[in-house]
Amino acid sequence: PIPPEKTLLPRYLDDLNNILRLFFNRLANNVNLLTGEFGGQFIESPNGKFFSTTDQTATSPNTAYALEFENTYLGEAVSIEGTPKTRITPTYSGVYNFELMVEITSTNASSKELSFWVRRDGVDIATSARQHIISGSGGVDDFAYTFILDVQAGQYVELMWATDDTNIVLDSLPAVSPRPAIPSTILTVVFVSALPETLP
Repeated sequence: PIPPEKTLLPRYLDDLNNILRLFFNRLANNVNLLTGEFGGQFIESPNGKFFSTTDQTATSPNTAYALEFENTYLGEAVSIEGTPKTRITPTYSGVYNFELMVEITSTNASSKELSFWVRRDGVDIATSARQHIISGSGGVDDFAYTFILDVQAGQYVELMWATDDTNIVLDSLPAVSPRPAIPSTILTVVFVSALPETLP
């Protein structure tokens, strides 16, 4: 008998199997890279570092002011918006870690109370305030504040401050050998995780 004419199906199946084999080999290699000892080097996530090189003052006591960050060192899907630049604006929804550092100088000997807190979309976050006291003419101190906050795309975060005495400066200092310049404010923002199913 005459053998039937060969169809293209076997060749098609061979090509398909080769393509699938290549795809899954590459997928397995990438998964192995991510789960390996140094897999974190291949992961990108939103992050930012922002700072101010200008002095910031309170013109009135016991009045809320937003901290300014007019310079960007890192800005991967996180930016500073507004005029002046006070609004920390993530591109993507998520839980973010914020780390703030402020350089404070007292310009007279009296004791001064400062407060720092978090505001989201213009609304103060309950129980987010921290208190700091400084005294002594020419006294210099640092204030550090770390917190985690859920932020949705389109929302912004502001870091607020107030003082009961206007003889206070959030101080930026120029470079003096052998040290570099000192910013008045420094802020780092790092993505932690996706938003939980139930928001606080």
